[in-house]
Amino acid sequence: MNEPIDSSIIKSLLFSAYDQFGPTPKYTYPKAIPDDEEKAKIEVGLSIRDYTQISIKNLSLLLDDQAILKEKPENLSYFAILPYPDFKLTSLCFFHFINIATSKTPVATAFAIMVDENKRSFLYNNVESLKSLTIDFFARFDEVNADGFKPDEEIEPYFDELLEQIIEIEKNPSTPTTTHRKLKIIFLGLDDSGKTSFLLSVDRKFSKLIGLKPTRGAQISTIEALGATISLWDLGGQKVFREKYLTKSQIYLYEADLLYYFIDINNKDRFEESIEYLQNIRAILRGFDQNTPIIFVLTKGDDDIINTRRIKKNIKLIKSRLAEATGDNQLETHITSIFSIFSVLRAFSSGISKLSPNRDLINYNLKNFSKDTNVFLTLLLSNDGLVIADFYAPGSLYLTELIEKDQLKSDEKIVRDVFEITAPQFAMLYKIFSKFKALQKDEALFKIANSVILIRKIAVSDYNMFALYLMDDEGKKERINELLPEFINRTKELLLRYIS
Repeated sequence: MNEPIDSSIIKSLLFSAYDQFGPTPKYTYPKAIPDDEEKAKIEVGLSIRDYTQISIKNLSLLLDDQAILKEKPENLSYFAILPYPDFKLTSLCFFHFINIATSKTPVATAFAIMVDENKRSFLYNNVESLKSLTIDFFARFDEVNADGFKPDEEIEPYFDELLEQIIEIEKNPSTPTTTHRKLKIIFLGLDDSGKTSFLLSVDRKFSKLIGLKPTRGAQISTIEALGATISLWDLGGQKVFREKYLTKSQIYLYEADLLYYFIDINNKDRFEESIEYLQNIRAILRGFDQNTPIIFVLTKGDDDIINTRRIKKNIKLIKSRLAEATGDNQLETHITSIFSIFSVLRAFSSGISKLSPNRDLINYNLKNFSKDTNVFLTLLLSNDGLVIADFYAPGSLYLTELIEKDQLKSDEKIVRDVFEITAPQFAMLYKIFSKFKALQKDEALFKIANSVILIRKIAVSDYNMFALYLMDDEGKKERINELLPEFINRTKELLLRYIS
């Protein structure tokens, strides 16, 4: 195994499992060196002590002392990109539970593909290809080990084959390896579907909305987020430009990391035209072998019309047509209005969060934290208002209905408005809550009807983040305070990879 490793960007492969001895490195490639061979350790690789330390770190993100005792979901699986500063390594890590005859319950495992930390952009830029390889690999690997973990010599050929496939990606990367991560987000739809207004709302340049002219061709801007430079491509929707994007798709659509697709819910007459354009775009993405996530933004859902019979029928119709056109009944759609900054920023935030490989694992840990604290809703926000993770229990619907009743005092109405805009935009939250001087204490607690909203500032290394909780009992705050430090400590590096 050493020979192909030596010729690869990959420094090591590590498969860990939580067995009767705790987190254990089951298979290590290259083989671990003796712990006392410090000189060899510097020149060759990792010792068994090092592999064990990494195994403990990896599996601690999936399990805590309480979670170990709970029933494990057999189909649960997550990916994350994790740093190991002590070893100057970064990994793409795959977490899942496997059924083994020698264990009464599914076994928690973590598989790490490790590279030098200064080569981590290889993992980011080729994450989809590496994830696909890994999933295919473990579809066979789990069957091979169904009766119990096999000896190294029986497993080594499988890892040899996987490494060869990874080396093929190195030779033909989907994106050239650079020292800085770059992402491409495309905004598409027919003319007058609200793309540019959406972007201007996100950018808070509301004065430019008046007298806005149609986008001619491609307008490209950049933002810095998620530790990357993100290019935003606003592609004009007039027919002449749409044809250009399709015929020159290698320029406009190739290597798109995320796509927002806009449909004006007022303009029923153009629904079919929009569906046809979408189908052409999806065909091109399939030709590029790109699994680009698509966020559907249903625009111009203003308060004065959103509950009318006509608009409700339009929304039902376009959702039905989108499901038919894509073959997916679980599409992510957002109804937005430029007069509701919450709706715009929530849609944008939801899409951006999909670009983080660590999002699902953060959400998994937040779900466990929320259940342990028995809260109904938890939002974890970055300092600039991106929703990093969220959890909603069924009971949150009942409490939010109470919040939206009209019989609220004036100050309670302000807090209700804060609740509505909390998820996407902390800047507005700060402005309103400054009236209560809440942030001077790094915490604010507000009671509304049968619910309680708790806002807390959280320090993660040099970054500030914010957590919002919706609960039915103020007494749950004590449990939150008790478990929050452990949650932050366990997910700290996941969060830093997301926001830094």
